[in-house]
Amino acid sequence: MTAPSKLDDLYCRPGFLFKRCHQVAAAIFIEECREFNVTSSQFSALYVLHTHPGVDQIALGRLTGLDRSTVGLVIRLLEERKLLERWPNPHDKRRMQLKLSAAGERLLEEVTPAAERARQRVLAILPPSQRDELMQLLVNLLERHGAVIDAEAILEGKHRPGRFDFSEAKPARPARRRGA
Repeated sequence: MTAPSKLDDLYCRPGFLFKRCHQVAAAIFIEECREFNVTSSQFSALYVLHTHPGVDQIALGRLTGLDRSTVGLVIRLLEERKLLERWPNPHDKRRMQLKLSAAGERLLEEVTPAAERARQRVLAILPPSQRDELMQLLVNLLERHGAVIDAEAILEGKHRPGRFDFSEAKPARPARRRGA
């Protein structure tokens, strides 16, 4: 048994543990999907655009849980690769509607098995009953914090941004040091 570390208070914080788990899951996703040159955020965007063609950038951000600047970057990178198309919304010219191109559809079809392998690898270290329990605990945590993504409300335009909706948030700027 190892001796307690002076950092145990940090290492046992929920946010720290969630961040480390996300880092592990992201690394596994990158390993599995390396040949497709797709990040998990890009995969999420491809998946949403496949299932809901025509959504705009704001809805895409909300449906994928990405902040405004990240979803903008994801869209730009996918567009540069000719994986999506955009056109003005006929009701609001400031908003661009998005859909996958034929190349985007092909890439999603090719990368989906690798993304599924990544999902399986993340959970494979747990017994099946604990996998289900972990997933339910995570969903419960989000539900009780009012942070579950309500896809139907977003798609119907009835979404009301809540405390944990970061789709319209601007990234935080680092604090300025005084005297620097």
